Amino acid sequence: MQPISRSSEPGLTDVEAAIAADRRYFDEHPEENEYIREFVPGEFPAAELPPIPPGFRYATIVSVTIRDENGAAVGRWRNLMAVEEPRACLR
Repeated sequence: MQPISRSSEPGLTDVEAAIAADRRYFDEHPEENEYIREFVPGEFPAAELPPIPPGFRYATIVSVTIRDENGAAVGRWRNLMAVEEPRACLR
């Protein structure tokens, strides 16, 4: 099992900007097939946003579904997920 990369890009607030960021990420990391980035409000219908436990937040995992003849990630799929908030202090 291989760990999934996480984007270090700051949180986005626009779905179109998130789509462009996804395209840019896979162009810059052609060896990657998926990554996790911050959730963008409006990216999934509100009906699909189930409540999550305290200490978690929404994130998006973006996976490559199709590559063209040059290896570019031309098809991508997004899934909603929950990730645990970093703890302020670990003892």
